[in-house]
Amino acid sequence: MKEFERYPISYIVGQNLFFLVYFGIGCAEMLSLQIHGFPVISILYAFFLVIMLLFVLRKHLCTHCYYYGKRCNTGWGKLSSFMFKKDSGNYQLGIKLAGITWMLATLIPIVGSVLTLILNYSALTLSLLVLFVLLTPINFVIHKKACEKCKMRFICPASMAKGS
Repeated sequence: MKEFERYPISYIVGQNLFFLVYFGIGCAEMLSLQIHGFPVISILYAFFLVIMLLFVLRKHLCTHCYYYGKRCNTGWGKLSSFMFKKDSGNYQLGIKLAGITWMLATLIPIVGSVLTLILNYSALTLSLLVLFVLLTPINFVIHKKACEKCKMRFICPASMAKGS
């Protein structure tokens, strides 16, 4: 399998567009969970994703990666080099936080939309839940495909392609 020294821009754009759609659906599923007309859960979920995916994990994971300062599958290796010094994060903490982050990023919209459906059934919310659930394995397949072309796949504890 051919490794990428630098992932193609089209791959990076596609990956990030997928994330925007995927997490946007997750936020939209929970919009009716409001306090005084404010979609608290959706806003907190979006804030959590931004903080964890764009800052915390970039500090702790990307600063230790081969792709630090380069174009990885998401472009976040390049992003992290603008924000943090190389090796400035705690890689083991980053691995643990990544698992927790991705678990919560997936489960919160599912639980939130089920709660939404119980409180105020809507065909739209049900459709968004079904779409989110269908996109979840696609997210994992995309991640695995990116790992298969990654130069760090044999040493990265989070790699989904160690045997590739």
